[in-house]
Amino acid sequence: MDQAKVSEILSNILTQLSLSDQEIKIEIADEENVNILITPPAESAGIFVGHHGEGLASLRMIFSLIIYQRFGLWPKLHLNVNDYQERREDTLKELAQNAADRSVSLQKEIILPNLSSYERRLIHLFLETYKGVRTESRGEPPLRQMVIIPTAE
Repeated sequence: MDQAKVSEILSNILTQLSLSDQEIKIEIADEENVNILITPPAESAGIFVGHHGEGLASLRMIFSLIIYQRFGLWPKLHLNVNDYQERREDTLKELAQNAADRSVSLQKEIILPNLSSYERRLIHLFLETYKGVRTESRGEPPLRQMVIIPTAE
């Protein structure tokens, strides 16, 4: 994969979305990892993020498809707008912690609906060391749910 060409293609697309070169940072760590940081003004960041990151997921898929079509490989593409990903991860960890605490105290299953597969995976990994609960995903997409189940520990 030609790293300069990938960077040029992604920059061209992002500048067409009314972003300046100062608002775009593209890092290509190796053949498989592409990191894109977009820092638009706060009032327009929501356009890129969308509802619960759906805009980010769509942009990530479009960029991955373009790279695949041009270079024949699927990159691990990390796209972040004004540190949204880090803030969302913190929110999800807090949600998971509260749900796990409730599950243990009530000895009931707690259901967390409407999470993407990436968000469910984050919660699975975050709670795997939490004593007294286990997690599983139930249902079929797009109605898949995260379930936090108390254990006998």
